[in-house]
Amino acid sequence: MGSPIVIGKIVGTFGLKGYVKVWPSTDFPERFEPGRAVTVGGVEYAIRDAQWHKKQVRIRLKGVNHERAEAMIGSDVFADDLDVVLEEGEYRVEDLIGLEVFDTEGKLLGTLDEVIAAPAHDIYRVGEALVPAVSEFVKEIDAPGGKVVIAPIPGMFPDES
Repeated sequence: MGSPIVIGKIVGTFGLKGYVKVWPSTDFPERFEPGRAVTVGGVEYAIRDAQWHKKQVRIRLKGVNHERAEAMIGSDVFADDLDVVLEEGEYRVEDLIGLEVFDTEGKLLGTLDEVIAAPAHDIYRVGEALVPAVSEFVKEIDAPGGKVVIAPIPGMFPDES
């Protein structure tokens, strides 16, 4: 069992059958599939049904009627952080934070301090440097080994000569 993480926020209700509208904050839409468990207000619920509408998901939770759904508006929706199986080359943000970052020659450049979610791709912050998380720059990620190897361009790191 992992730790609970926020996967969305309830922003309204839909219809009279207990559906809630959720604005998702996860990269894994499968977290909202029927049968999955979520926690709202400290109570665990099974998802009975899910319907996507534009960028929002409308979910019906087992045991939630319209009145209970109304009371949930504004609540965060939590799921277990280990609930999603990652594919080859996918990593959880918490597995990347703190990894040592090296260039292709083996020079230590710093520590991966933050993963910034951007529209096109993530960006890794290493000290003052921002590194696009794309294959042109990120050459290797060895989370168990505690390191990331990148190919920086001139000027990417402030103290480069």
